[in-house]
Amino acid sequence: MNSMRPRMIAVAVLVCLFAVGMAALLNYFKYRSTADRLITARLMVIGKGIENSIQASLALGLSFNELAALPGLIERERTADELIVEIKVFDPTGKPLYGTNAAGMTQAAPASWVAAARRAGNAPWSVIEGDNKSAVGVSINNNFGLIVGYVALNYSRTTIDRQAHVVAKDLALTALAIFAAAAALAALVLNLAMRGLERDMGRVEAALQHPDGAAPAANTGPFGPALVRFFNMARTAESQIAAIRARLGRGAAS
Repeated sequence: MNSMRPRMIAVAVLVCLFAVGMAALLNYFKYRSTADRLITARLMVIGKGIENSIQASLALGLSFNELAALPGLIERERTADELIVEIKVFDPTGKPLYGTNAAGMTQAAPASWVAAARRAGNAPWSVIEGDNKSAVGVSINNNFGLIVGYVALNYSRTTIDRQAHVVAKDLALTALAIFAAAAALAALVLNLAMRGLERDMGRVEAALQHPDGAAPAANTGPFGPALVRFFNMARTAESQIAAIRARLGRGAAS
């Protein structure tokens, strides 16, 4: 019985650790998913604005390859959000047509962008990758509803990951403080509860070791009435067993 109290406290501490740890992890992943969703929606607004400008130019009869005002437009839009690294307009094969990075105009769009754009069709698309290859984009349709290209907004994950690390650190410190408080409270409550239980179980053990002693009083703890009934039944059973043994002994002697 003496080893039960530390075991119960250890179990309660482990339960508190699991509960607080899981809550912190769920909150962190919820933050990451919400942050990614908000960033995608924010950049998509810029992408839709560029798409609308291109659609308006195409409606005037201009060729998709002859939009003279588009380079200046995407350069202005690139500075609208500090997360944007580059804006690239490419055709369905991935060939770049317009872009804010002159050096990148000789390189085709990443295969992951082209694949995501093709899967999305006319719907907005997004790609989350390392090495500054994360992007959101929209399709560009001509006057006949055919897709003639895509607008991709390449953004950096460095700032997002840095903010996520700060949030993770704050969550870890908060979870540690909550765990310490919960574990201390659980240990205190269990210590008080186990103290009374150990006292009652001590009475039971003492009574079992001395069956001829007096039965516990009915007002000695929450187990008192039950113990009284138990010992009364035990003594009745012992008396009956003793009587049966006596009769058996007399029968065998005769």
